[in-house]
Amino acid sequence: MSIANRLEKFIETEKLSKSAFAQKIGIQRSTLAHFFSGRNKPSSDFFLKIKESYPELDLNWLISGNKRNKSKKYQTIEKKIKSVIILYDDGSYKEN
Repeated sequence: MSIANRLEKFIETEKLSKSAFAQKIGIQRSTLAHFFSGRNKPSSDFFLKIKESYPELDLNWLISGNKRNKSKKYQTIEKKIKSVIILYDDGSYKEN
């Protein structure tokens, strides 16, 4: 499935016309039409406008077709500092 197909699917899910979608994200209808016809490729600005209007939309899915990896590797975990070690030039150290 192409980016155009995924975007069209998203627009249908939102129950919008392509004109209404273009207006909502702040682009001209012709810009969207040129993208769907294959005349122009989407710019990074195009994707940023989509993300501003639809922050819940996974741009990774829209661009590549892959869902974002939600593994622990990408999650932010708040940690507290337990101690600090100061290393000196002579190889000695001090733990605070």
